[in-house]
Amino acid sequence: MKACGIVAEYNPLHTGHVYQMNKARQISQADCIIVVMSGNFVQRGEPAVIDKYARTRAALKAGADIVVELPVYYALSSAENFAKGAVLTLNKMKADSICFGAETDNADSLAKISRTIISESPEYKSILNNALANGSSYPAARQTALLEYLPECKDIITGSNNILAIEYIKAILANNLNMTYYPVLREGAGYNDDTDNAEYASAFGIRKMLMSDEHDRLKTYLTAGMYEEICNSKSCPLFPDDFSSIFNYKMLFLKQQCNINHTDFAEKLAEYEDISPDIANRFVAAFTGRDTITEFAMKVKSKNIVYSRICRCIMHIILEIRKSMSDSYNNIPYIRLLGFNKTGQQYLGSIKKELDVPFITKAADYKNELIFDLACSDIYAQAVYEKYGYVMKNELQQNIIRI
Repeated sequence: MKACGIVAEYNPLHTGHVYQMNKARQISQADCIIVVMSGNFVQRGEPAVIDKYARTRAALKAGADIVVELPVYYALSSAENFAKGAVLTLNKMKADSICFGAETDNADSLAKISRTIISESPEYKSILNNALANGSSYPAARQTALLEYLPECKDIITGSNNILAIEYIKAILANNLNMTYYPVLREGAGYNDDTDNAEYASAFGIRKMLMSDEHDRLKTYLTAGMYEEICNSKSCPLFPDDFSSIFNYKMLFLKQQCNINHTDFAEKLAEYEDISPDIANRFVAAFTGRDTITEFAMKVKSKNIVYSRICRCIMHIILEIRKSMSDSYNNIPYIRLLGFNKTGQQYLGSIKKELDVPFITKAADYKNELIFDLACSDIYAQAVYEKYGYVMKNELQQNIIRI
């Protein structure tokens, strides 16, 4: 059997995602669609609006055959690490190809950009270093260098989805993987577009509808399964500010550990993933213990530090994601199955003897391997309880979703 992989958050699952699944099956001629999905936390540095099991059920009803979870460490990483974790997971699962949405379907141009970043020619590296020396953040400096080095690709370099597409291809090329890549031209609203006049709305726009409790409008854009999950949920929606008290308590505790010494406080914060000394100092200067996460992030962001990075840093502090963890995730430590259908079951049966990492179907049997992700799920569940008074089922008691 042939399998094609999709990397997703489905936060929440909408009709544009179904379009991508159908195109992936058509273009790749795959028998099985494997979705590597972020769990309860997503790459923008936010909680998922609805839990991973609800999103898994909706994905399987919409056409996915297998859903596996991207570990929290990767799910909350930069685009580069997010893509690397997902691509390596698909490779472990013997996927023949990967399909991703982008603002272009020109695979050759995307690959050309990826190779430029990997090879780092002296000319490209010089432009990059100059941009960094002038105070640009690394993402901005890289974009500047690519625009100057590859002017023929200028319309491709700046697209939000293209940035991730480049990282997927880069992960395949850098790791010498035998995996075909298929970009699918994104239809409808853009990644950060909050309008609702397109055939396919963006997940960002849909989350704004959720925040405004506009369920009638939601029904137009969500899949039937996702709409049903949201309407029936006792724990949805969840937003970053629902973690504000947890974040403030955590920061106050760290501050107390440092005897309110600002230098020590900043050094302690710099131990967390993605927090540079500059960001740590900005956190220390901005922190009052009274702001919501949104308010705090807006205080800290700057021209060279994008909002999503600040949100990831905040979530790294909440979840205890430290720089020292990176060695543990150089390779995929395990694969955790969330759900499958009959086709997925058949595919898993065909590859199970080839898997060379633990394939987890029952969390209780792999508590040591999952200890970090289980703790993160407990924090998600705590935020749900504080907001809704609802006690989520313990991760060790959750069953695999079968459709």
